[in-house]
Amino acid sequence: MKKHLFVYIFSCLLALQVSAQYDNTMYFMDRLPQSSRINPAQTPDCKFYMGGLLTPLFGQLPPSLMLAVNTPIDYNDVIFHGTGEYSDSLITPLHPNANIDDFLKKLRKVNYLSTDLQLDLLNIGFRAGEKNFFTFDVSEKFFFNFGLPGDLFALAAKGNDAVRNADFTGLGVNTTYYHQIALGYKRQFTKSFAAGLRAKMLIGVANVSMGSSKITLKTSDRTNDIHLYTEYEVNTNLPLEVTLDENGYVSDIAFQEFSKDSIADIIKNYGFMTGSYGFATDFGFSWDVTKALTCYFSAEDIGFINWMKDGSQFAIYDEDSLSFEGMKIHDLEVQNFSFDMDSIVDNFKEIQYKEQQFKTWMPAKLYFGARYKVANRISLGALARADIFPHKIRPGLTLSANFKPFKFTAATISYSIVNNKYNNLGLGFTVHPGPVQWYFVSDNILGAALFPADTRSVSIRMGCNFVLGVAKKDNKRKDRSAPLMKRSNSRGYKGSVLPYSR
Repeated sequence: MKKHLFVYIFSCLLALQVSAQYDNTMYFMDRLPQSSRINPAQTPDCKFYMGGLLTPLFGQLPPSLMLAVNTPIDYNDVIFHGTGEYSDSLITPLHPNANIDDFLKKLRKVNYLSTDLQLDLLNIGFRAGEKNFFTFDVSEKFFFNFGLPGDLFALAAKGNDAVRNADFTGLGVNTTYYHQIALGYKRQFTKSFAAGLRAKMLIGVANVSMGSSKITLKTSDRTNDIHLYTEYEVNTNLPLEVTLDENGYVSDIAFQEFSKDSIADIIKNYGFMTGSYGFATDFGFSWDVTKALTCYFSAEDIGFINWMKDGSQFAIYDEDSLSFEGMKIHDLEVQNFSFDMDSIVDNFKEIQYKEQQFKTWMPAKLYFGARYKVANRISLGALARADIFPHKIRPGLTLSANFKPFKFTAATISYSIVNNKYNNLGLGFTVHPGPVQWYFVSDNILGAALFPADTRSVSIRMGCNFVLGVAKKDNKRKDRSAPLMKRSNSRGYKGSVLPYSR
C-alpha cells in the first residue's frame, strides 16, 4: 500500500517534467531588447526595435515565447544503481538496498513544481535623445505552482509509525492566467548611474489559488486512531454554479452554461472585459562603480490582481474532518469495517461556500548583479536571484561569460546553482546581420543535454525582433581619479589648475 502511494505521488511530480527554468542567462545580454524585462536599467543596444506575434513577418519565426518549468526532484533521485549485489541493477528509494532517509533529506518542507509560460504579442522600444529609452509591450502570461509537503512523501514511504503528526501545510495549487500591458522608461541620469521603471496593467482571466492551506494528520502511537485537522481555503474566479444543501454546505458544483451566449460574447466577457484588474511594477538601477565594473539591482512583478467578477471561496474548517479509529478483529476475522470512496467523501461534506472578491499577489523576483568588463568585447557576470513564494523564498545564483565577437552577434554561456542543483549550464545568443534579430536563450539547455537524468529545470526563450540603429556608446568614461577640469595656459601647460606665477 505504501509503495503504491509513494509511486503515485512521485508520478504526479514527473507529469510536467518537460522542462524549463528562469531567464537569468538573459540578464546581461544588452544586445537583446527583451533583457530589459528583468533588468529595467538595461538599455537595449539599438535605437528602435519591434517584435511579438502581432508583428508582420518578423515576429513569427520562431514564435516569440518563453517557457519555464521547475521540479523539486529529478530522475536520478528515484531511479539509481544499487550497491553490493545490486550494483548492476536499477532500484528505487523503497528498495531494501536503498536508504529512504537519503531521499527524504533531499525534500523541503514544501516542494514546488512550477511552470511559467509567456507569449509576446507586441514589443516596441525606441530611444528619445541620448539619455531616454521608452518601451511598450503586450503579452499573455500564465504561471502554475503546485506545492507538495515533504511530510506527504515521508508518510507514504515510512508510514504513520515514523510520522505521527504529518504537516501537509502548503499542499495545493496556485495558478493564474492574465493579460499584461506594460509601459517602461529608462534614463541615464549620469555617466555612471541609470534607472528604469516598468508599470504594468494586469487583466486577470482565470485563477485558482489557496487562501489557507493548513492540514495536519495526527496518529496515535498506541492505537490505530487517525485524525485529520483541516483549515483549507480555495479561491477562484471560474464561472461556476454552486448548489447548497439545507445546511448551507456545498452539494454540487458545475460550470455555467454558455449555450445562450455567442462566441464573441464569451471571448469579450471572459477573455478581455473580465472585471478583474491589477497593477504591477518592475524597477531597477545600474551603477558604474569603475570603468570596468557595473552593479545592478532590479525587482520584477511587484504587484497584485483583484479578482472582482465571479469570485468564490470554498473552505473547510474542521478540527476533526476525518476520523478513523481502527477496526475490530475477532477470531482473526475483521468485523464492522468498510472502506469505500463514498465514506471518505462524506467526511468532507461540510464544504463552506461564499461569493467574495479576493486578491492575489504576483510571484515577485529580486535580482542583484555585477558585471566586469575584462576586454573590449568580453565581460563576466554574477547574478543572485530570489523567487518569493507563499511559503518559502527560492534563491539562485548564476555566473556568466558574455561575448560580442562581431557587431551582428552576441553570445552568453552561464552556470547556475538553482533548485539545489549544481549542473545547470545555459546558453544564449543573438544574430542580426540585417534589420532582423533572431535570439535564443536557455538557462540549462547544455546541462539538460549533458545530464538529462540529473536535471530539474531548463528554460527556453526565443523569438525575433526588427531592430534599427545600433546605438553608439561612450566608451571614454573618465576615471574618478582623473582631474575634474583640464585647462591650458599660453605656455601649453595642461592641468587642473594653472601654475603659480608672480
